[in-house]
Amino acid sequence: MRKNVKVLLSLVMAAAMLAGCGGQSSEKPAENGASGQTTQASAGKEDGAGSEGGKVMTYAMQKEPETLDPTMNNYATSSIVLQNLFTGLMQIGPDGGLINGCAEKYEVSEDGLEYTFTLRDGLKWSDGSPLTAGDFEYAWKRTLAQDTASPGAWYLFYLKNGEAYNEGKASAEDVGVKAEDDKTLKVTLENPTAYFIDLTAVTAYFPVKKDAVEGPEAWTKSADTYVSNGAFRLKEINPQASYVLEKNPEYIDADTVKLDGVNIVFIESAEAALSAYNAGEVDVVDNTIIQTQAQSQYGGSDELKSYDLIGTCYYDFNCEKDYLSDARVRKALAMSLNRDVINQSIVASRPESSYAFVPHGIPYEGSSEDYRTTVGNLFTEDVEAAKALMEEAGYPGGEGYPTLTLITQNDQEKKDVAQAMQAMWKENLGVNVEIVTFEPKVYWDEQTAGNFDICYDGWTGDYPDPSTNLDCFLLQRNETQCRWLNDQAKEYDSMMKEARSLTDNKKRMELFEAGEKLLMEEMPILPLYYRNAQLLVKPGCEGVIKTYIGHTIFKYADKQ
Repeated sequence: MRKNVKVLLSLVMAAAMLAGCGGQSSEKPAENGASGQTTQASAGKEDGAGSEGGKVMTYAMQKEPETLDPTMNNYATSSIVLQNLFTGLMQIGPDGGLINGCAEKYEVSEDGLEYTFTLRDGLKWSDGSPLTAGDFEYAWKRTLAQDTASPGAWYLFYLKNGEAYNEGKASAEDVGVKAEDDKTLKVTLENPTAYFIDLTAVTAYFPVKKDAVEGPEAWTKSADTYVSNGAFRLKEINPQASYVLEKNPEYIDADTVKLDGVNIVFIESAEAALSAYNAGEVDVVDNTIIQTQAQSQYGGSDELKSYDLIGTCYYDFNCEKDYLSDARVRKALAMSLNRDVINQSIVASRPESSYAFVPHGIPYEGSSEDYRTTVGNLFTEDVEAAKALMEEAGYPGGEGYPTLTLITQNDQEKKDVAQAMQAMWKENLGVNVEIVTFEPKVYWDEQTAGNFDICYDGWTGDYPDPSTNLDCFLLQRNETQCRWLNDQAKEYDSMMKEARSLTDNKKRMELFEAGEKLLMEEMPILPLYYRNAQLLVKPGCEGVIKTYIGHTIFKYADKQ
């Protein structure tokens, strides 16, 4: 079996190299070569917090965060930085579990609809001003406000009238969050939500300071105007190069923070990141830029640390396109790939191939196994069956089917994956695919605009419940992603919303299972693998954690 996989891989990669030559005319070259990237990492250590001595870690990420505004965040990269700059009512603890953040305690009504949070004494913003319950009310309503157009507004639809306010059907006063005084926040939900406490550690639920947000300058563009409440505060913003974070003396648990600062440097190239790490210029390298080179050098060592996430890498089909509106075509494209070849030979972290959407690690009510193991796989790879589906749809051997445009981000691993998929589709179905790549910031705009037939996507959940993944395909979110808006999509939307309203967890699981089966029957998305994460961490750097959500947390870290 392994020999056959190796033979197939060599054929795929050879075809991918040939097919890729003409399909990436829109690829944008990196602005810096390897030497320039390494210099950035080195420079980051000499500036800001690092120049003042003390314990400073240098952390390499592949790209600059899309936003530093918690209200506007719906991105994994931004979440990592924001989790180190802010603290919600609850926060992630040193063991990856949930602990108190700004909240001293909370009480829940018998019907599960009302939460009363009592804030801790002495809460302050990084500028030294008091942080109150009113700051949470302001932030949550700002996220929901229609004029804000936050991509993360849906996180707060759990609040009573949250979705109605976002749609302009209710007023801000109708939303179920109110500061009763400076230390008391009362929250009313639309429906009982067992995982609501987990949500209060998500960036969309972070407080923001009104005076900063509504000031005369764009508050997230300069360290001088940026105000936060987490373990670290922003000292410098060096666009496209680095962010310098320093310990926040106003943080409520500042006495537990051992580091004096974190220098975050952006290194796009895997080679440059590994070179900087080997040279001692970087202490921690994030999984997004650890590639085969790191595996070969550090695989099996204590420095390469692996973590399972509750997320899935997948590709959106643009279901608005006539030639992708037929579920038989979408299923054929999904079934005709060899995921193990891609995931075990191209994707550096060697993730588990996915044959459904909800990943492992999420419990299933009434079962001793997790949700994924209980429900099992929901489709199989079968080239002959895929060919039959294409023929049924009117495209035997790919005849008459238009060339598809697949868009992805411009890092090497994503390009290699796209080229392998391109080669498999050509070989197995006779379908031609053109690959177009974009830098990350531009990429998501292209997805939102619908300028694709197939596009790279991925999601890592925020709490241990199937809804954290399956809610990705509610109708409102589909409008700017896979565009799956037919009758089956409406049925799916209804099922997920019904699950949200139930207190019977067994019934909820049955709805999730039925909904996921419908999702995989319709296949508006193509699951590729269940996400995992890796960090390269230098000896002597202790307490850095990567949560099952995918956040790299430094507030518990120490450096010897």
